[in-house]
Amino acid sequence: MCYACKPRPLLGTGRAFLQARATGCPAVVMPMGYRLEFVYGFHGCHKSVAQALLSGRDVMLSSDNDYDWLGSGIYFWEEAPTRAFRWAQRKFGNDASVVGAKIKLGRCLNLMDVEAYSPLRETYEVLKASGRALPINTSHYHRLDCLVINTAMEYVGKEIGKPYDTVRCPFAEGRPVFPESKLFDLSHIQIAVRRQEALVDLFAVETSGL
Repeated sequence: MCYACKPRPLLGTGRAFLQARATGCPAVVMPMGYRLEFVYGFHGCHKSVAQALLSGRDVMLSSDNDYDWLGSGIYFWEEAPTRAFRWAQRKFGNDASVVGAKIKLGRCLNLMDVEAYSPLRETYEVLKASGRALPINTSHYHRLDCLVINTAMEYVGKEIGKPYDTVRCPFAEGRPVFPESKLFDLSHIQIAVRRQEALVDLFAVETSGL
């Protein structure tokens, strides 16, 4: 039994992960998800989609583009209804709408904390060592990040049997709020919900004041 297979109270070291992959060990080393119980997220969409979701005629679908910033999932702006609405306005104009959600983070890859990044570094090293051509990130299309996150999540689901429910990450984006500022006017926290069960409740958002 290799080091990665031995039971430990906290999983997650680069050495153990790489050793497991090199030796063919079925274990995958991932940190325990950090948990807030619930957060509120806001999903920008077309008004027809909002009506279908709120009436129960439809369910939210995962975004599976190869450039999604946090891998596959249903995307929300955490505690940011105005940002969600403005994003929807750019895509749908006067037909923009917002759906709010109470989200149970559950098992969350919470990239608000430094330890949660270790499995992504480890996964990247495994992918690089495989010899495959890796995609690159650009300002709007995060293909490399998407590949690394989805690959790490796949390992968890198949090998540990405890898939992550959500991925959560802050992004510094936009222009400085004022000259020389390190605050940026489009900064936000993004949540990718990977499992429908994490969506506790959906609710309408009044957008007239946004």
